[in-house]
Amino acid sequence: MGKGLKTLVVGCGSIGKRHIRNLAALGVRDFILCDTDTGALDKAARGIERPVFATGFTEALAKHPDAAVICTPSSLHLDMAAQLARRGVHMLIEKPLSHTADGVLELARLVEEKGITAMMAMCYRFHPVFLHIESLLASEVVGRVHHVAYYGGHYLPDWHPQADYRTEYAARKELGGGVVLTSIHGLDNIRWLFGEVDEVYAFVDKVSTLDMDVEDIATGVMRLESGAYVNWQTDFIQRANQHRIVIAGSRGTIRADLLDGVVETYSAELGKWYSGRIGFEVNDMYLAESRHFLECIEKGLPPRAGVRDGIATLELALRVKGSRNLVEGRGSRCKTA
Repeated sequence: MGKGLKTLVVGCGSIGKRHIRNLAALGVRDFILCDTDTGALDKAARGIERPVFATGFTEALAKHPDAAVICTPSSLHLDMAAQLARRGVHMLIEKPLSHTADGVLELARLVEEKGITAMMAMCYRFHPVFLHIESLLASEVVGRVHHVAYYGGHYLPDWHPQADYRTEYAARKELGGGVVLTSIHGLDNIRWLFGEVDEVYAFVDKVSTLDMDVEDIATGVMRLESGAYVNWQTDFIQRANQHRIVIAGSRGTIRADLLDGVVETYSAELGKWYSGRIGFEVNDMYLAESRHFLECIEKGLPPRAGVRDGIATLELALRVKGSRNLVEGRGSRCKTA
């Protein structure tokens, strides 16, 4: 799989290196690695046979890749994706598609015109626990979904321990940062599992002393087109990672912890809970995502999350950010105490 596919990875930080390792494990041998940091290129190339290096995107394009993985800051995604699409290059785009809605429909039309695979890197669509939840919902174990409580968060300085969080895109408005866009997976999961959002009301704020000019918490309520309700919260300030979901339906309830793999299902008919644990490694979902990307290219399959999905999820994220944004307009960069 992927043999003979000249693959560009642009942005060789943490997620870029993960994609390189996984693509190599799946059979990709011909890599073009692009990053402005030569040290990052050297680290990303470890274990890869004779990769080609580029320190600029234009230089990388001149090497004529067949496929590409975009792992740069969010504010750079759309322009890079458009340049790749014009050249007929298949692409996997890290989330979010962009930090703004400007130009996203033009990209979608360009992708469709060129007939290329353009896939969003929504890795949780390949998470074993979420896939199990998807199958439970499809089998109507809990009946019609009435409401969902979806909660998660982590401490931003611990996200990439080897890096200074203040310099990373997640902490910088100019690079498309903030917890809503960085944690956009959650919004994509809501759309994927429960359907489109009709109305959303949210508070977006910065409540910590972290040194950044973007929001560190978002909490909102959504009414879905199905009539179900979702309470969603995400943040950058929890000292213990959390990722949990509770789904209440007409026939029962699902409770799941996405970190330890425990899934509990309550049957109202039997009046009891059933509990199980799904074993997995974190990289499993990333590896499955890369495998799917390569299969879509080779077999001409539609990706599980294409550009149109990326647009819909981005539009939802922008609605959340714009609902009751208490960060916008403050104008000063909050400093660490």
